[in-house]
Amino acid sequence: MEKKENKIKKIHLKDYTNKLEKVLEKKAFSLQTKNLLLSMFYKIENAYNDYEKTKVEVYDKGQFLDYLTNIIENQCNEIEIVKFEEKGKLDKYTVNKQTGKITTLGNEFYILNAIIELSQKTLCIPTEEEMLKSSISYFLNTGLRMHEAEVIRDFNGWSWDIVQKEISNIELNLVFQTFIYLLGYNTILEWVKNESPLIDYLILNYEKLKQEFGEENAKELIEFLCKFSIEMYVEQNKEQKNMWENYKKENNLELEKLNNKTAYLEEITKQKKKYTKQIEKIDRTLNNKEELKKEYESRNDKLPNKDKIFSIRHLINKLEIERQEYVDKIKECNTLIEPKGYVVREEEVRKKVEFLNKLNLDKKNTRKDLLELCILFLSCLQIKIAKEQNKQELISYFYIIRYYRFLIFEKEGTLLKDVEKLEVNFEKAISLLIEKAQKLNIIENITLDEDINYQIIHKLFDTKMIDLNNIVIETKVEENRLFATYYDINVIENTYEIYSNKTVKLKKKVKLFI
Repeated sequence: MEKKENKIKKIHLKDYTNKLEKVLEKKAFSLQTKNLLLSMFYKIENAYNDYEKTKVEVYDKGQFLDYLTNIIENQCNEIEIVKFEEKGKLDKYTVNKQTGKITTLGNEFYILNAIIELSQKTLCIPTEEEMLKSSISYFLNTGLRMHEAEVIRDFNGWSWDIVQKEISNIELNLVFQTFIYLLGYNTILEWVKNESPLIDYLILNYEKLKQEFGEENAKELIEFLCKFSIEMYVEQNKEQKNMWENYKKENNLELEKLNNKTAYLEEITKQKKKYTKQIEKIDRTLNNKEELKKEYESRNDKLPNKDKIFSIRHLINKLEIERQEYVDKIKECNTLIEPKGYVVREEEVRKKVEFLNKLNLDKKNTRKDLLELCILFLSCLQIKIAKEQNKQELISYFYIIRYYRFLIFEKEGTLLKDVEKLEVNFEKAISLLIEKAQKLNIIENITLDEDINYQIIHKLFDTKMIDLNNIVIETKVEENRLFATYYDINVIENTYEIYSNKTVKLKKKVKLFI
């Protein structure tokens, strides 16, 4: 069955350009635009195997090309290519989702970003999480766009070179890649593509993380995701910032009231009486034709033409809806007055306040937060490695850790592998992985000395060689100094000095992965 599926996949990939060309035949795009799209597909196809090997958690190549073809066919109505010398105020590209128009500089990377952005929409999430909707949508859509466009940003079919200036948000990219490895790419895709407000992916993902890493880690990770998403989005949107500041004040004020139980219950009782009076007033109006007429005229006098109530029957419907809303509010009041209801509400508001008070709406301590996330991720990664028994899956962790080490940590260009405060955490994860790989007979020992062996194998996490399975390590002693040379099959990649004052027996040339 598996062989048959692989054959189908190969045939599918062979035909991807033909499928795109057929789509382009129906489009009124310029010849320049069509050539740019075909060039973009060529670059993706050429680089995808390296991208997939290096990152692990990505779309299947055929699925990705189909995904892009469908966007071009069904959502791209117009693509305007602007010459670099005539770009004016255009930075890289713009997308108009309503008209399906893309305006872009003539660059494969920019048009790929634009196509992905054109297909993205606001997340569908449960009503009770409505406030998080814009923030989490921004985080997931921006992260996904950087993740998917990376195939031609950093890969060219020969090498892996990280183009920092084209990473639109370094901090967000780091956090997104962390959650890709924690949750898996398919889980993120399901979340983004979900169209049902009944499915709560925050809870689903919390449960998934809890099952894998324990309750405390799961809580911390989901809270970080929500907190970071809000902080990133309010930086772009002043209205959102004001909304969260007001929400924070409201909840702090309610908690203060809850802490004075007697006063709080008195206020709830007053609200209940107020709602009861409103219900009585509506009942009187509904049971008296004259009152109904007066209410109809009174409301319409205050409303603009577009919002006026069409008829008395329409007013009756509105009043019945309003009455039910007051009935529901009275039920809420009754619940809060009960001892159990009061305790539940107090706990709910207290948790909200704790979360809201952690928000840095002016984004002051991001570096510290990012460090804590990376430390937590590396701790979770150790849990995954310790549990893993499948050889192929375990090999994938060599790629994941190596990729993670090369993520950019801050705008100055510092890589995670060069952040001193993460050194111990990386070493723990790498040490555990090497130990597990030796036990499962996945990698060859270069020497029986554990320290020297570890140093030699550790260097592969600093190499940008695409296929680690091709690594051949040659050891030499020159003038009492030990050197290890790393080959990509027969091509020299790097030579490092291995520091030791011991004389040990070494295997001259070893293919690392068995």
